[in-house]
Amino acid sequence: MTYIPSATYRVQISPKLKLSDIRQLIPYLHELGVSTIYAAPFFCARPGSEHGYDVTAPYDISPDIGTKKELQEIALELKRRNMGWLQDIVPNHMAFHPDNVWLMDVLEKGPQSHFYTFFDIHFHHPDFSGQVMVPFLGEPLEKVLEQNQLELKLSDKGISINYFDNAYPLCVSCYRPLLEEALQVSGNPEVTPLAEQSMKELALHEAEESINPAAWGNFKRKLYKNETLRQALEQVLQSINGKDKKLRKLLQKQHFTLCHWQDTERQINYRRFFTVNDLICLRMEKPEVFEQYHQFIKQLCDQELVQGLRVDHVDGLFDPATYLKRLRQLAGPEQYVVVEKILEGEEHMPENWPIQGNSGYDFLAWISNLYTSASGREQITQAYSRLVADAATDYEQLVFDKKMFILTSYMQGELENLLRLLQERQLIPLEPEEQWRKALATLLAAWPVYRIYSNDLPIAKEELKVVEEAFEEAHRQAPALKEQLQHLHSLFILEPEDTESRKHHKLYFVMRSQQFTGPLAAKGVEDTTFYNYNRLISLNEVGNSPEIFHLSAQDFHERMLYRQRTYPHSINATATHDTKRGEDARLRLNVLTELVDEWEQKAKEWMEISRKCTSEPVENDLYFLLQTLLGVMPLNGEVDETLVTRVQEYLEKALREAKNKTDWSAPNEKYEQAMKDLVQQLLMQDEDFMHSFQPFFLKVAHYSWLYSLGQTLLKITCPGVPDVYQGTELWDLSLVDPDNRRPVDYDQRRRYLQELQQAEAQSIEKLHEALLQHPETGKVKLYLLHKALTTRRDLQALYDKGEYIPLQVQGPKQEHVLAFARHHQGQWALVAVPLLLVSLVGSHEQPLGQEVWQDTSIILPDNAPKVWQQALGNGTLNATNALPVADVLKTFPVALLSAGS
Repeated sequence: MTYIPSATYRVQISPKLKLSDIRQLIPYLHELGVSTIYAAPFFCARPGSEHGYDVTAPYDISPDIGTKKELQEIALELKRRNMGWLQDIVPNHMAFHPDNVWLMDVLEKGPQSHFYTFFDIHFHHPDFSGQVMVPFLGEPLEKVLEQNQLELKLSDKGISINYFDNAYPLCVSCYRPLLEEALQVSGNPEVTPLAEQSMKELALHEAEESINPAAWGNFKRKLYKNETLRQALEQVLQSINGKDKKLRKLLQKQHFTLCHWQDTERQINYRRFFTVNDLICLRMEKPEVFEQYHQFIKQLCDQELVQGLRVDHVDGLFDPATYLKRLRQLAGPEQYVVVEKILEGEEHMPENWPIQGNSGYDFLAWISNLYTSASGREQITQAYSRLVADAATDYEQLVFDKKMFILTSYMQGELENLLRLLQERQLIPLEPEEQWRKALATLLAAWPVYRIYSNDLPIAKEELKVVEEAFEEAHRQAPALKEQLQHLHSLFILEPEDTESRKHHKLYFVMRSQQFTGPLAAKGVEDTTFYNYNRLISLNEVGNSPEIFHLSAQDFHERMLYRQRTYPHSINATATHDTKRGEDARLRLNVLTELVDEWEQKAKEWMEISRKCTSEPVENDLYFLLQTLLGVMPLNGEVDETLVTRVQEYLEKALREAKNKTDWSAPNEKYEQAMKDLVQQLLMQDEDFMHSFQPFFLKVAHYSWLYSLGQTLLKITCPGVPDVYQGTELWDLSLVDPDNRRPVDYDQRRRYLQELQQAEAQSIEKLHEALLQHPETGKVKLYLLHKALTTRRDLQALYDKGEYIPLQVQGPKQEHVLAFARHHQGQWALVAVPLLLVSLVGSHEQPLGQEVWQDTSIILPDNAPKVWQQALGNGTLNATNALPVADVLKTFPVALLSAGS
């Protein structure tokens, strides 16, 4: 039977939050209502890694994090509490780092390495002569050599070429000439037999088809441990160090080539994660790579140390469908498996994957768009255009343009590799090359989703629609390339005259291209467009799109019904380690869609104040900053130096991601500093700004924390598995990483939970009143989370298997309520949350009682119970065929009712 979590809690496990720390959290998380710890990767990673996605050894737990013994102890502790562990795994890539033993083996031994085919390296690239690109020099190689920054060293790991802290292994074939030279230059007669014996052993290794890593390691240790031979070799190495010609000659013989880090913008011969040079991708489609990479993961599953797996960046894999089938066979039917997947617009997950669902970005987007006003779309668009003179008005065109910009500025090497693939497999003519290059780039930039998944031709019908949409947009963008685009289109179609060989080449191109469209979308949209299209930055979120803007209650219900039919155990996320801003900051900015006129007036005023402080800001950047300040401000309105620093550091990253006035490769420090100074002035020095800002902020914040309660309850009660991102039990006003990965004060949260339980035992009514009077503490969110999670855990079958029933709302305030029921074998739950509060209650009022709701009612199904219990209180509601909203939302702004056996 497959393990299904009742609720997960995501922890960013790292050297700052170790396994020993996680164990201490278990009692608190259980008390909160969590069933499953959901952990970031804990495998061996680069030294000091704070996220774990830069894995160096997938076959062990990082010693910086803990030990397997500690994990076993945690597993026992969890089992005693009927809890589990969901582990994030990273099959797409590993760290390009000296600690990556597999990769260093390739650099050292070339084709004689057991791991030669493990990494997605283009050894046949015409510009690299079989060498692997190592793009980590701070300057071009010529300058590095001039400044004597490379040094040969001997250690117990062998001879390496060192560049500051990085050590790259010398190729096996280079040991012989160095040993021969040691024979010649050493005046010590003891060296001769030692060197000759070493060369005999070396000859055995050189003759091997695949050099045994253990035996080769022993050979290198012997060289180092023998003091006489070591001194002779070190003498030879010192004679090469600092000698340009000698060192250059040695470098040419390596299985790798050292180069400047920016060279990868123009050419590259390995697949990397997005545009991150130090993350090299694996060929996970090869069975031997899959088996070796997943050995330890299989142990964790077989020994019941983990109950679930979350697959990072499934879109990077050559054949995700086949990978997931293999993973299911390896992990077994009991494991809960979800994938990280970004869906665009109306796109759906493939329904035939052997998994429980995805990591929840689709749910995050639906919730966010539910809490916007449809009528505010046109108004806020016009306000943006009036306040920002050069504001982009065509979002889709901006997306295309930014993708093309990323292609030509940062991913030219990847584009050239794909073009070369087409040429080498004779799928396109060699000339006119530039037109083919432009046509291919146009198609990739026009791709409307992250990728398709077909692993055979003909392409599946639903995915063929995506292909047609992509080519339609490509033709619109580049009508002059009609001939080339039509030819490229034919490569996605199985034609009667295609031979088996041509079909194979076509399919290979299709599947290879889809490993590239996802990274291009991520870099072009999430990491560039989202920092340029600043109409309403809360919609610029991973998994969401500003083009969708709003989701009606009816549309939301339809998505929940579809979710219930297809992947009812997908994760319901509202914040992750990758989101652009905190879950509560996002909803706060959404309130602006209900206050557009006032927002425009205030934004105009604040922009004028800002211009008095500095003449530097670009209007679009300033508009972005003002929204950021509105979203990040604590609910009590208090500003301190920590807040200022957080915003300043975030702004530097945001401006560089926008890639206009500054970027990562060429920072404009003058502009960045001017914007940082502006943050300091606005928040700490300019009384006019804060005097104007605070009242509007408090108004927006009032509505938004009420919406946040609705978001929290929906996450827990809708189809899916609710996830709580670390620390978001209280208000989450965080910014993009690293801000959203700050240490969490768990002592405070434990204390708050105890205080809530004690207060509830004394008087629920007084507790509700106190929580609503003082929302700034965040206790009201923690209370709701705890009550709803524990209720869900007690009624897990209802939420795992229960049908989702949209409920009709009737009466004068019907547009202000979303309601639904869950039903399974006599058990019932009813959920109601308020919407569009700005036009319902004042900025100091609660959406409670008869005066607000009047004769608005929730219509119940014919077979619904007549008596309902308040899960967030101790009252009972009696119903006939309807429940008055005034009774349902009488003492608390959201409602969870239960009934039945």
